[in-house]
Parts: sequence; structure tokens; C-alpha cells
Amino acid sequence: MNAKIGLSCLLGALMLTLTACGSAEFMREKDQENMDLRRQVEQLRLQARAKDDEARKLAGQLAEAKKLQTQVTSLEDRLRVMDDMMMSKSEDIAKLEAQLAAAKEAAAKPAPAKRGKAAAKAPAKAKDAPSMPVDVMGKSADAPAKGPAPAEKAPATDAKP
Repeated sequence: MNAKIGLSCLLGALMLTLTACGSAEFMREKDQENMDLRRQVEQLRLQARAKDDEARKLAGQLAEAKKLQTQVTSLEDRLRVMDDMMMSKSEDIAKLEAQLAAAKEAAAKPAPAKRGKAAAKAPAKAKDAPSMPVDVMGKSADAPAKGPAPAEKAPATDAKP
């Protein structure tokens, strides 16, 4: 019996040792899994931070793009206003050119002759009056210029000293 009890005790101790070894191995595996999970969690955190940084960067670019879009819109509005102004100025210029052309045509037509004594005198005056050429500045060509004319030099004297 003593031998049976001794064997039972040894068998129990061996079982406890095997169980302890199995538990220690199991604990090591669990610790390894925990370390792997922690590494994965850390990688996911780093990826999340990188995504947040990228999102902030894109949000900044979006805000800048919106500012540029508002500037473009305001410039387009100003361009439309300036275009409208140019169109109205072009229309004004066309009207003034038409008025000028009409005025030139009216000036080019001879005045209608009045009936009676004045009508008979008017053609005679036109025939009698010589036409004088007029230069660009509105002066007649026969009008004296300031200073002596190049052909009008002082008369040369034959006196010798």
C-alpha cells in the first residue's frame, strides 16, 4: 500500500507538473497573441492618424479651392459688367459715327436756293469769289506765316566793303 500511495503521489505530482507546463505554454501563446494584437492595434492607430492627417490636408485644399472659386466667380461677374460697359460704349460710338456721317453728308449737300432776289445773287457770289486753298490748321495758304518766308531773303547788295 505504501507503494501504491507513493505511486499515486508521484503520478499526481507528474500530472500537476504536466498541467503546469501546459498552462505555462498556453500562457506564452496567449501572451504572444496579445502582443500580435497590440502590434495590429498600433498599426491601425497609425493608419487612422495618417488618414486623419490626409483628411485635414484635403479639407484645407478644399477650403482653398472654394476661396479660389469665389474669386473666379467675382472676376467673371466683373468681366461681364465690363463687357456690358464695352458693348454700350461700342453702341454709343456707332451712334456717334452715324451722326458724324449724317452731319458730313448734310455739310456736303449744297444749301437749297431761296426763291426770289436772294437766289439770283447767291450763284453770282459763288462764281465771283475765288476759292482759297486752306491748309490743315485752318489757315488760308495765302496768309502770311510768322517770320520771313524762305524765298523772302533780304535783298543782296552789291556793295563791297
